[in-house]
Parts: sequence; C-alpha cells; structure tokens
Amino acid sequence: MLRSWRDRYGVALCPDRLLAVRRRTGLRSAVDLKVAESFSAPASGPIWKSAVEALGRFAEQPEVHTGALGIVLSNHFIRYLLVPWSERVVNAVEFRNYVAAAFEDVYGDISAEWALCASPERSGLPRLAAAVDRALLEAVRNAVGRSRLRLTSVQPYLTAAFNGFERRRRETDFVFIAIEARRICLLAAQSGVWRYVSAAATADNPAELAESLEREIRLAGLNGDTPPAVFIHAAQGSQLTLPALLGKPPQLLSGKFPAGLSPTIDTAFVMPALTV
Repeated sequence: MLRSWRDRYGVALCPDRLLAVRRRTGLRSAVDLKVAESFSAPASGPIWKSAVEALGRFAEQPEVHTGALGIVLSNHFIRYLLVPWSERVVNAVEFRNYVAAAFEDVYGDISAEWALCASPERSGLPRLAAAVDRALLEAVRNAVGRSRLRLTSVQPYLTAAFNGFERRRRETDFVFIAIEARRICLLAAQSGVWRYVSAAATADNPAELAESLEREIRLAGLNGDTPPAVFIHAAQGSQLTLPALLGKPPQLLSGKFPAGLSPTIDTAFVMPALTV
C-alpha cells in the first residue's frame, strides 16, 4: 500500500534519546510506528550533537516513508526570556534587534549565534522569547533533507506543551510547568499577562523535584490571597507523582494520545505526540 504524504511524523530530540511516532491519516487515523533510541550525551561539542545524529538515522530507516515531520526540542537546548514591551520598537526589524539585545544582556556575545522567536501578544504586553543554536536548526534541516520527510515545524517543548493547554484553559492567574528528565521550565501569568519564565536543572526523584518546583513558583512572585493554580505537563506522562505544591495539589495535564498510543503503556511518547 502506498504511503500518503499526509502521514504525520513526530520526533522529540533530547540530549540522550530520540522518540518518534508516525500517525497514519485517513478514515483509520492512528499511530502505527513508534521508535525510541537512547544514546550517550556527547562528551564534547554541542549538547545536541548525538540527538541530531540519531535523527539522521531515524529519517533513513526503511520504515520511514514520505510524510510531514514535526520536531519537539528538549528544553535542555532552549533559552527563554520575557521581553518587556517597548513603545520605541515600531517595526519587525527593530523588534528582532530588541529581542537579540535582551538575550545579549543576559547571555553575552554567544547569543549572536542563536535563532530567536517570540510569542505574539497584544500591544503593551511582554512577550515570551526563545533562543536556539542556529547550528542545531541547520543540522536538523540537513538530516531531514536527506530523507523523504518534509520538515513542517520545530518547536521547544515548553511552547509545544503550552499551546495545547492554552486552547482549553480558563484561568488568568496560573503557573504552567513542563517537566522532563533533569529539567523543569516554568511559565507564570497574572491577570492574563506573562510575569515570569525560568528553566532549571532538577533531580528526578519526586521529593527533590517538588522542592525545586516550589522554589521556582515562589520566585515567580505572584501576589494574591491564594496560591495560583499549578498545571504540569510531564514528558513521562501519568507516571509522574508529586506531593502538594504550596499546599495545593498540582493538576497533571493528560498528554495527547492519538489512536494507536496507550496512555498507560506509551507514556514515553508524550513529547513527539504533541506534533501529530
């Protein structure tokens, strides 16, 4: 049977693993391919080197046919900032320069080697900005370019996870946290406005992880009579267990599990499933 160009592939790239799924489209749309490869993080060179090499191996597998490919990048590869509104920025070129200057203030000259993007917000509001190594994006394009796949998107895990949550949230005061192995990223909003973003290394055991999360939530400095609602998207899906945070149980968001993926057996595939 011929494969359709509309088949969708989702890949998650992490420092020590690649996870991939394929969802067939049509009347019986379902995931029919799952791939997981573990490897050692590189001892030298960029942290993403082993992941991109694994992407090349995946793309050249005989089981991988023509289709659209969406990639989720581990937050280990991404830097985040909140960029305040400025009335002096009047066009797109000035805005790109403004965001680049904000990253340079924090990270120094190395930020000139990064590709930048920022969230669309209403006039007068701060924006969430993300930076990724340009060489990583170029290496991804080269790896995919040797295959029959068509690269349609490359997203940071934090924003890919939040976009799904954003479509159904009602709260204007909240903390959204993306958790993966040894890394947490936190977004906090108050009255519907971004107030804080952070990324931090953390332990994987629940007690130390909860301590890290409480510390980051307190640093967000959301003022109010009651603690904000805390929503967690975990790369390990429903396998994550946490105690109460700031006296309230966090709300663990269910991952996206299209037909063919089991929410109890296939929890490792939460990240790549975000794109299919």
